[in-house]
Amino acid sequence: MRRALIDWSRLAPAAPLLSSVALLALTLLAMHWSAQSLARQSSQLFGRRLQLYLFGLPGTIVHEGSHVIACVLFRHRVHRVKWFDPSATDGALGSVEHSYDPSSAYQRVGTIVIGLAPLLAGAAVLLLAARLLLGVPLVPLADLTQVAAWRWTLFAYVSLSVGGSMHLSASDVRGTWRGVVTLGVWIAAALLLSLAVWWALLQLAPTVWPAHVAPLLRQAATSVARASDVLSGALQLSVVVNVAGTVLLFVVRRLVRVVR
Repeated sequence: MRRALIDWSRLAPAAPLLSSVALLALTLLAMHWSAQSLARQSSQLFGRRLQLYLFGLPGTIVHEGSHVIACVLFRHRVHRVKWFDPSATDGALGSVEHSYDPSSAYQRVGTIVIGLAPLLAGAAVLLLAARLLLGVPLVPLADLTQVAAWRWTLFAYVSLSVGGSMHLSASDVRGTWRGVVTLGVWIAAALLLSLAVWWALLQLAPTVWPAHVAPLLRQAATSVARASDVLSGALQLSVVVNVAGTVLLFVVRRLVRVVR
């Protein structure tokens, strides 16, 4: 029986990492959609101006601040920051004008992080708020009913204000495409190189891969998967709050209409 050139079953340890990353990607999409829905419902209920100052101000500061931090980390030049402008005619409450060197692969890949920064920063804020106010995930879920009402109220406000601003603008999405192409090339090259090294080790030193390399890769994949799961958990908590808030505001709007 002919033996396959590469035994793909050896890649099984990477399955948890791939599933965690896929879950994170789906959760990011759900976060983007739920944040847009929440912002739309709150604007229709409270009126745009009240909604902007009540929920939009803190969320916009986190949104734009995350862009600025990502720009600094990836060596983009920040020219102008608009932290909060409710009177903007284009509908953008805030913006960050920045530029970068197109010849720098590092800065091109940085456009991805800069574009996704509001989702990542919002998740970090929500995770911190959940830990400080609710004890999640340190406190068992069954004990959440014992959390004081003011803690739940404050967490709901943080989640609604920050979570409602965790959607990506059209400029955020447009700015990531060049970085996506560059990162895709890097990933493809890394995969090809890894497969080549893997095959060479199996041919030249069959015991090196299973005894030394595979355990290290398995440990690294497990660590990354755990970090991805923690981030997904924070995002999922916010998605639940956003969806619940959207439904609640929708019901209140309908009741107000009936009363009128």
